Amino acid sequence: MSILILSANDINALLSQGDPEAANQIVDLMEATFSKYTQGQKVAQKAQEAQSPQRIGVSTETHKVLFMPSRLDHTTSIKIVSVPTKEGLSGLPATILVIDEKTGGVEAVMNADALTAVRTAAGSGVATRYYAHPESKNLVVFGAGAQGRSHVDMMIAVRPSLQRIAIWNRGETRRLQLIQDLQKAYPDRTFVSANEQLQDEVEGADIVCTCTNATEPVLFGQWLKPGVHLNSVGSYRMDMHEVDAETVKRAEIIAVDSVEACGHEAGELVKSSKPQDWIEMGNIDKANTDKDRGKITLFKSVGISVQDSAISGLMVAKAKQQNLGNIIPF
Repeated sequence: MSILILSANDINALLSQGDPEAANQIVDLMEATFSKYTQGQKVAQKAQEAQSPQRIGVSTETHKVLFMPSRLDHTTSIKIVSVPTKEGLSGLPATILVIDEKTGGVEAVMNADALTAVRTAAGSGVATRYYAHPESKNLVVFGAGAQGRSHVDMMIAVRPSLQRIAIWNRGETRRLQLIQDLQKAYPDRTFVSANEQLQDEVEGADIVCTCTNATEPVLFGQWLKPGVHLNSVGSYRMDMHEVDAETVKRAEIIAVDSVEACGHEAGELVKSSKPQDWIEMGNIDKANTDKDRGKITLFKSVGISVQDSAISGLMVAKAKQQNLGNIIPF
């Protein structure tokens, strides 16, 4: 028996971040994943194809360690993420184990630090395809971490018409570094800091992405223009609120990755709306979304574990095609 080991460098090479074709492939994958997840909740015969059991948490002296199993199609995996609980610690170390379908043993172990950000941003990419104006020009992204960067890449991939991208982040160093990195990656576009004129930037935005761990709102509904599309992905607990109540109330369409998961984890939505007002991504008829593009639309994601099986399965397939990674006897 042997195990495929994919390092952070291997994963970065396989993801090809900044490549629109690679990004749209992952967006396509997440669109299919949302559909299969929803069908699995509704149709008993489809339940085996998309399994997303409740995650398990174990507390250590310094971290809350989360174990998230899932299965999508023929990929069964478990993601392990360590969330710091001690002051002074940062980062979210993550690993995904993929199971061999034939033997039941571990087929692959991969560094997943970048995968969560990319698969989450790709989910936002699906919603942006559905609801954002095809000729969107202005994007505002809240957050300059991995999620913020991945969202810029995905938004440009699905809406290549974007020309002006404004970045907001509390910390100046990280914000300016991301702007510099993005300007190098996309020299034909304009990247600016949003902190100085935040309200003006949001009022002119066609797409807004919030990718922060804020517990108090950083985005306010009174700033939103008609037809703007919002992706809100940073908050994942009931006490976290990236957007204010007016943002939720002004949204004419609220799409979510999972109604059940958002009902337990999306503090902004639970506070200011009701689950019956939400539409799960897998239930959206994309053929009829054109008529909704003049409305304020909001996509809220807290993440569903089948997304991890989807992207880890893709990484294993690509690694085999490109002969990347190390195969270790086990």
